Amino acid sequence: MALDLAPVIAIVKIILYDLVLSGDNAAVIGLAAHRLPARQRRQAMIWGCGMAIVMRIAFTLVVYKLLDVPGLRFVGAMLLVWIACKLMQEEVQAAGDPDAAPTSLFKAVQRIAMADFIMSLDNVLAIASAARTWSEIIIGLILSIIMLLFLSAVITEFMHRYRWVAYAAVALLAAAAGEMMSHDLHDFFHYIQVHHNSAWPEFPRWAGWALRGFLVALCLTVNWWLPGARSRPTEAEATPVEPPVEHAEP
Repeated sequence: MALDLAPVIAIVKIILYDLVLSGDNAAVIGLAAHRLPARQRRQAMIWGCGMAIVMRIAFTLVVYKLLDVPGLRFVGAMLLVWIACKLMQEEVQAAGDPDAAPTSLFKAVQRIAMADFIMSLDNVLAIASAARTWSEIIIGLILSIIMLLFLSAVITEFMHRYRWVAYAAVALLAAAAGEMMSHDLHDFFHYIQVHHNSAWPEFPRWAGWALRGFLVALCLTVNWWLPGARSRPTEAEATPVEPPVEHAEP
């Protein structure tokens, strides 16, 4: 009797996808939360993980319908680039003025919610592409939730201690956006080739890597090229210092 390795291979692929994509979710939770006070940081992590879990369950229920929506990943990737740029701006501004409150709990949760929406969609789509049955999709969903809960706590703690981890997380989000865009561009090129022009070329692999590199550079340098994104002066710097009043001696 031959051993069917297909289910095992599918589960291994799902675990690898989860490890990478849950890391993306955990990175955005860490970026949004790590400069909050300790109590609010825990609240942001709980809210962020909770929303990611709810969204993944919701997307799982309609996953096969989502696979047919053209351009969905590309639009989500554009939103993800915007989130990465905003988080990078706040990171640089907070680093320049460590005593300033970097963000509010509400703003952090808002950013996490939007990023969770985009990346939970990509996570479920990746699981669906690897899984063959609903049972394998459910297993992948459970594994992704476990990894998200673990990774978000670890990454947030590392970001609180080491500043470079936050920049690496921004690069990771930008690269994830580039991968999502490349996926839809590949499908678009293939559609034109099959349905309209057989001489139309495939989307080149190097272009996908170039797009990832461009978006990473774009997000990491946002404070240099975006007007108004440079660190604003602190309240102490903005307030003019009045010269001391000299009293004439009698």
